[in-house]
Amino acid sequence: MADAPPTTTADPVSAPTDAVDEPDAAEPDESPPPIPSPRPSPPKRPLGDVDYTTARYEPAGIPLLGGNSDIGFEIGAVGTLSRFANGIKPYAWNMDLVLSASVKEGPGGPESVQQSFLWSDDIPGLWGGRLRLNPQVSYQHTINVGYFGQGNASTATVPANYGGPAGRYFEWVSSVARATVQARLTLSGPWSVTGALGYRFEGPGAYADSKLARDAMARNPDGSPVIRGLGSLSLPAIVGGGIYDSRDNEIFTRTGAYNQVSVDYVEGLPTNADVRYGEAQILLSAFRSLGPFVLAGRLVGDFEFGHVPFYDLFMAGPLGQTEAIGGSAAIRGVPIGRYSGEIKVYGNAELRAMFFRFGLLRQKFTIGGDVLFDTGRSWVDYSFKSPADGEGLGLKYGAGGGLYVLWGQAAIFRIDVAYSPDAAAENPHFPVGLYVEDGTMF
Repeated sequence: MADAPPTTTADPVSAPTDAVDEPDAAEPDESPPPIPSPRPSPPKRPLGDVDYTTARYEPAGIPLLGGNSDIGFEIGAVGTLSRFANGIKPYAWNMDLVLSASVKEGPGGPESVQQSFLWSDDIPGLWGGRLRLNPQVSYQHTINVGYFGQGNASTATVPANYGGPAGRYFEWVSSVARATVQARLTLSGPWSVTGALGYRFEGPGAYADSKLARDAMARNPDGSPVIRGLGSLSLPAIVGGGIYDSRDNEIFTRTGAYNQVSVDYVEGLPTNADVRYGEAQILLSAFRSLGPFVLAGRLVGDFEFGHVPFYDLFMAGPLGQTEAIGGSAAIRGVPIGRYSGEIKVYGNAELRAMFFRFGLLRQKFTIGGDVLFDTGRSWVDYSFKSPADGEGLGLKYGAGGGLYVLWGQAAIFRIDVAYSPDAAAENPHFPVGLYVEDGTMF
């Protein structure tokens, strides 16, 4: 997008008040020389650290050395390129590319656990600033995704009669490719509507005699299958929703709110797989500045209904599907896939701050951090009477802290560490969840 040149109007030069008749050709011209018009001044960089006007590119890229407690040690590369121009917030466009693979100690020694690819683009400022587009393509293959059955009180004890591969009773293999495009249209002020079209291909695999393999063969008392979705499926989806967004800054928010209501419909193909379902989500988040700190809070309610495949019962979000209850996007410290159900409710609280800034190789960096607390639970269905849900509040939780690194104005990376009793139960020698991600959690 071309930058608009500044417009400058020179002050007119007044004629002298003691004007005389035009001189003869032989007489010298004694009138003063014309005063040149002033040259246009270059646009000034806005004061402060945030600049949406100066036309520039901000690249950021680092080797990815991190991962988390679910997939192990991750290596790869993260690259982001942001374009700033014309006062468009938070940027004229931003493009991200992530390539990674992870290694973790498995039942037979170190093993390659996950390979992942992600490309995404974010283009605000279209149609006079009212339209924003987000296309994305990704692929991920993981060999140790958790499946513990459904319910908030599901057990993590391996039965004595298990005869499958060592250490695989509560694991399965996930291969998923997806392509989505989301559009967001501003109506007025902080209010906007959004919609998305998506395609997803799922190719799950069950280990012999695993919990997943057993549940796939089991039937409920009414004859319906205990789980659906163990087989290759195409899953086209359509999404719609509304958004209220009054945040002062999307990259690191200090004040404002972000609230969202969204619904979707997903159809499994081929249709004889009997997978089709809807989902609704309410997301409320608020941010308040407390001197140098920011108090950030979020509450999410996610509700699925219909014939939901087993791998979506521990996921949440018609817009931007993420793991829940466990994982880096819901209750940190709780392993991914540990709890599943059609209903998931969870909340997050963080106290954040950016501590100091420095320059390195002509790049600007800001270091910050947070303390965090996450909690929530799931329910199998809408009867709220399943024995698998347990009794009482049944809240799961994670508590810990994190480190932020802001590169330039638009690329932020974080490292979170959270203790949870569920992490301790699965791995007493490493009773925390460790996550290296891009962006703040919310």
